[in-house]
Amino acid sequence: MLLKRAVTTLLLLASVRLLFSQEPHAEGDEIRAVVVLSRHGVRAPLASEIRGGVYNAQPWPAWPVATGVLTEHGAEALRLLGAWYRVHYAGLFENDSCSSPTVYAEANTAQRTVASAKALLAGLKPGCDSHVSVRSAGQANPLFGPGAVGNRADPLKLSNAIRGRLGAHTDWWTNAFAEPLEEMRHVLLDCAGPDCDKSKKSLVSAPGIVAPEPGRGLVNVDGPVAMGADFAEHFLLQYAEGFPMEKVGWGRVSRPMLKSLMEMNTRYHDFVLRTPYYAQIAGSDLAFRIDTTLRQAAGGHEAPGALGTPDSRFILLAGHDSNLTWLGGLLRMDWLLPDETFNATPPGSAIVFELHRNRHSGEYSVRALFVSQTLDQIRSLKRLADSEQPAMAPIFIPECSEDALDFSCPLASFSRVVDGAIDKRFLEPGLRH
Repeated sequence: MLLKRAVTTLLLLASVRLLFSQEPHAEGDEIRAVVVLSRHGVRAPLASEIRGGVYNAQPWPAWPVATGVLTEHGAEALRLLGAWYRVHYAGLFENDSCSSPTVYAEANTAQRTVASAKALLAGLKPGCDSHVSVRSAGQANPLFGPGAVGNRADPLKLSNAIRGRLGAHTDWWTNAFAEPLEEMRHVLLDCAGPDCDKSKKSLVSAPGIVAPEPGRGLVNVDGPVAMGADFAEHFLLQYAEGFPMEKVGWGRVSRPMLKSLMEMNTRYHDFVLRTPYYAQIAGSDLAFRIDTTLRQAAGGHEAPGALGTPDSRFILLAGHDSNLTWLGGLLRMDWLLPDETFNATPPGSAIVFELHRNRHSGEYSVRALFVSQTLDQIRSLKRLADSEQPAMAPIFIPECSEDALDFSCPLASFSRVVDGAIDKRFLEPGLRH
């Protein structure tokens, strides 16, 4: 029996190693290009994750940088991840130099996304002064959100679509998350000592709101669950930044509790951002341009709307957790990491699209996977190597994935799925044809 278990374990380890090996997944197969849609790294909390101190009885701990700015700790974690990408996709960087067009990077205009792209590139191409394409300040980029195409969206339709997913009763939403909200109430208010202000409000008393908001925001979603999601993200950032545990949630958030609270965060994003109409508004341009970029790499000639050039082999898009969630909702993709909740989007995590070519048949296929350092790897800034890999999960693409091992699918099928999912009204002007 012990021998049988040992053999089974060895076979399992061998299959896992095969699945996540940097080598192509089949004989005669080569990786020709990858598109990496990445969330920025660890940053200081946003205003929504602080809420003016109205709901926390003790003061929030100080951060080393301003609100929303990438920390040096977050940048170093991304440099380590960039170095891993270079080794993992070594075949893409053969005969590479600082001046070669192998890498194309584009970031949203926020400091944290631009700085994250530069940090990841510093690990990916050490010693090189890599360029990051960024729109002018104030110019919305449809790759990273609905701001540039919001005038074509219907805010009332979007609001109704989200309310419909909540049974048209926002108080039911609060009731569904009663247990984690009670945990959050305990973390925020249960304290003692001179710095404990017992007069602070309970987040459960806040009214639930789902209302149209014409303009770049399109919809306003707020209330206890939204605030609970924001505060959970604040605690996750504290943990990932390496705060001593006595400062993570004022010492009242353990690692297991953090995972429980973050379930509220990911489910909030599911109910709001993965709403199909919202995913079309905010994800259509992104999906279209990823598909076009993969087809450009396969065809070897320029394609309207593609990112980089036909010679680009590593295409980095530095955005936000919302971009990963919108795209996941649009293409009905889900993922699960070993240390996270369902469809989590930790700092630095990415949806990676690999373009494979079979040398014998010349056919191209696409494989999607979710890549993320674990929270403990980010917290301790662990160097990544064969013995210390980031978490990787193959992603099944509905109506596209065929291979039972890595869920890859023909490039033509991927293009067909993207074309059927997007709404071309939400593409950047000039691409709507």
